[in-house]
Amino acid sequence: MAAFTALYEASGNPLSEKQLEILSQDSELPIVINAENAHFLLNFFWAVGLVNTNPILTEGPIAQQSGGQIERFASTGGWTLGTKPVAELFASQVLISLTPEQQMRVEEAAAMIYRPCCDNPTLFPDCNHGMAMLGLLELMASQNASLEEMLLAAKYVNAFWFPQQALETAIYLEANQGVSYRDADPRMIVGKELSSGSGFAMVHQYLQGNGLLEQTPGNASSCSN
Repeated sequence: MAAFTALYEASGNPLSEKQLEILSQDSELPIVINAENAHFLLNFFWAVGLVNTNPILTEGPIAQQSGGQIERFASTGGWTLGTKPVAELFASQVLISLTPEQQMRVEEAAAMIYRPCCDNPTLFPDCNHGMAMLGLLELMASQNASLEEMLLAAKYVNAFWFPQQALETAIYLEANQGVSYRDADPRMIVGKELSSGSGFAMVHQYLQGNGLLEQTPGNASSCSN
């Protein structure tokens, strides 16, 4: 916790009392994401996804493609706030227990949810955004969220973690399909066609070619703390 809080103090944006409580106390309050806490929740759920024991980590693509060096990925080697080497932290604690049915829902959702920094789904959480989304899905599943609820959450959480990309996707949908971001099917928004690295590149190229690009202040798309 000390390294986590020091990160924000060093950036000149210290954690609020409420955020410190989240790190140190149990809470039954619902999680609300907004522009102010999006980066905090990204790092928080990155830690959850990284440490929680789950077959997606121990048996899935990230383990299969690690070559015995799990720390070689951005989501693992990039985690610098632990008190132990990341190889010891990886999938090391049962933070969130899931029933077989809940696990199945997590895996189904994780296979469908992409992020615009790469072409991998959450099922292969090789960057911080993928690992954080995995942690969020695990928590939602443990509370019996449905697949549709997970996809809807991912639609809006990704919009806070990738604000510029979400803005461009919204402009693309309005211009190309006459659909608002709010009304768009979450499956389409988080899917490979729009939300993967190559999918978003297509969106960006379309907007650029048609003079429709806009900028939003700041973004949280860097794969680092």
